Amino acid sequence: MRRYLNLLLFLSFQICYLEWPPHNSMFVFQAIFEIFSKTENLVDNFTHPIILLGLLTQLLLLLGALNPKMNKKINAIGILLLSLLVLLFLLISIISLNLKMFLATLPYLSITVYFFWNYKKLE
Repeated sequence: MRRYLNLLLFLSFQICYLEWPPHNSMFVFQAIFEIFSKTENLVDNFTHPIILLGLLTQLLLLLGALNPKMNKKINAIGILLLSLLVLLFLLISIISLNLKMFLATLPYLSITVYFFWNYKKLE
C-alpha cells in the first residue's frame, strides 16, 4: 500500500500548477523538463535550494515506490519535505487568489493527509 501511495504522491506533485507574472505558467513536470533540457544552466539550477529540495524528495518518493524494504521514517521525511514545497505553492495561491494553483495542490495534500492518517497501518 505504501508503494502505491508513494507513486500517487509523486504523480500528484507533478501536476502542481505554477503561475508567476507576467503571464507565465507551467506544471511541475514541465518545469523539471525545462531544468534538465537547459544544459548551460544545469549546475546553477541544481544549486537553487527549492529545486534541489524538490528533486531530492521526488527521488525519495520514487525509491519508496520501487523499493518495498525502504525505511518508513526516511520515506515520511521525504513526504514531509515535499509537502513544505507544496504548502508554499498553496500559500502563494491563497495570497494571489489563484484558484488553479490552489486546486492543483489539493490532490497532493489530500494523499499526504491520508498517508499520515494511516502511517502505522501502512506496510
